[in-house]
Amino acid sequence: MKPALILLAILVLGGAIVWIIDRLFYHKQDAALTADETGQEAVTAKQGCTDESCGIRSICPSEQILAGVCRQEATYYDDEELDAFAGRGENDYTDQEMEQWRDVLYTLQPADLLGWGQSIKHRGLTMPAAIREEFLQLAAEQHAPLGQ
Repeated sequence: MKPALILLAILVLGGAIVWIIDRLFYHKQDAALTADETGQEAVTAKQGCTDESCGIRSICPSEQILAGVCRQEATYYDDEELDAFAGRGENDYTDQEMEQWRDVLYTLQPADLLGWGQSIKHRGLTMPAAIREEFLQLAAEQHAPLGQ
């Protein structure tokens, strides 16, 4: 009976430690992302954002994309044809290939922009420089606070 109580105490203690770690670390990140998505100031301070339209937001669109903070795996947005460009540099595209990127970019739903950008990163693709600028501009417009 005594070993069973010791085992139960160890399990309860381990569960309490995991719960505390979850509350301390993961919920801070969730709160920052949730606040950012609702248009309110997020918990963490913005540092080094170069997007002009970021305002007082804690995570600017280009930082979200480059850091891949929202998604850990690639998701396809009916853009499988872009996988043929894996390994290309941002200046290694022809005008016709850039049009392929542009076609995908401008057919995305506004809410899918950041997810698509992160998916591109996770798939090992590099957007053409001009398309990246258009993408960042669209993402900034999508995430601009209301009234601006």
